[in-house]
Amino acid sequence: MAVQFSEEDKKKIEQDKSEIYTKRTEETYAEYVKSLKGRRKGRYFADYYLKFVIGAVIVAIGIMLFIRNAFATPPEIVLSVAIEGDAVEDEDLEIFADVIEDELNLDTENERVNIFCITSERQLQTNLYTGETDIVISTPDKFQKWAEGGYFLEPGNNAELSFYNEFDEDKKFYSNYISGEDILDSETIEDAKPSDKTLYNYGIYLTGTDKYHKELGGFMAEPVAGISATAKNVDYAALFIKYMTRN
Repeated sequence: MAVQFSEEDKKKIEQDKSEIYTKRTEETYAEYVKSLKGRRKGRYFADYYLKFVIGAVIVAIGIMLFIRNAFATPPEIVLSVAIEGDAVEDEDLEIFADVIEDELNLDTENERVNIFCITSERQLQTNLYTGETDIVISTPDKFQKWAEGGYFLEPGNNAELSFYNEFDEDKKFYSNYISGEDILDSETIEDAKPSDKTLYNYGIYLTGTDKYHKELGGFMAEPVAGISATAKNVDYAALFIKYMTRN
């Protein structure tokens, strides 16, 4: 049932200055806000503006993080290890890379180690040419092909590899070197034979310790490691092989 107001009641309502009966304009609302004091003003701010402030702060933080990540200089790869002929889990590779970074005492915010499995011979050859790979770990037969091409350093030409000489003979991997002239003198590359019969110590077997099979999680029966002739950080590469062969 609708409420009926008498003419007298209507006049009283019009004269009543209470907020409930006052039509709110921008001017009256502004006056109302100014009149708020203490806790009422704080609550008004929380109810009407706090959520917008929090949202703006979140957006600002997101923008700053995006800008920082977009323009931040990524850590430099100071040691790159390619594993050929094996299938190691990515997670195991990352964990072992962390171990090597600790071993090399790297500043991990600016330097990092990259250990990865590679299946493309062409890509590995490119990496060795350009110096993108410092160390190759491979099976003896695959390693032999790279060694014959002269892709690895040996202690006779690099003093930092003199520690190779401390290994027993059965830990050293020897190979001939097939020169460009040897290839030109052959009908095909596959038929090329070394004219120099000298054997060079291009690699070291990683068998005999737990590093490759248990710590890294590799399956290769007889892994051989060698340092690329184009390695950018021979000192780090040498330390890596020392660690891999340490009991």
